[in-house]
Amino acid sequence: MNIHQYLKLLLFLIISIMTSAHSETKTTLVLGATGATGKWVVKQLLDQGHSVKVVVRSKERMMTVLKDINNGETLDENKLTITEASLLDLSDSDLQDQVQGCAAVVSCLGHNMNFQGLWGQKGRRLVTDAVKRMTKAAASADAKFILMGSDGVDNPNGQDDKRTTGVRVVLFLLRNLVPPVADNEAAAAYLHSLGDNSGVEWSVVRPTDLIDGPPTGKYELFDKPH
Repeated sequence: MNIHQYLKLLLFLIISIMTSAHSETKTTLVLGATGATGKWVVKQLLDQGHSVKVVVRSKERMMTVLKDINNGETLDENKLTITEASLLDLSDSDLQDQVQGCAAVVSCLGHNMNFQGLWGQKGRRLVTDAVKRMTKAAASADAKFILMGSDGVDNPNGQDDKRTTGVRVVLFLLRNLVPPVADNEAAAAYLHSLGDNSGVEWSVVRPTDLIDGPPTGKYELFDKPH
């Protein structure tokens, strides 16, 4: 699956959520908006005419990133609301304010691909901590929650097909040697623990390996890795 196919899938889910929401709002809060996937989610939502909120450390960087992927042209800022902050430094009240008026929250959070991002102590549980706090905020605003996961993370319900011995060995090593892998697994496990009585509807989208390349115009959706 190339990244454009995956983004089409995410956009399909978001628009479906907005269409089914009882409110008329068409605003989405995107987390990790300057990341390799998050920036494309923001662009595609804006291209579709939807309003977008983001929480980023630098507004200047957000606008530069969007301009770079928009053939050098600046996107319409009228539908983009930017809050400059570190997400986990915001209070619970601030997070609830961010979610107010949104039909959906999309988390594309991930770890920086450098030594500090992969093995540093700060932010080691970035995704899990964000999921815990943002699902509570989403529940307060009756917003849906979508988490960008990975097909390397097993469904906590135990219904995925058994992986080969080689794959299980590799995942074991990654889980114990690369903290972001364990973080992604913990985030999925937390969502699963919420069940159906948490006050928030959620979904984890697990893409196959993402690559840059022209879209093929189609994608397939399965309930478990194939």
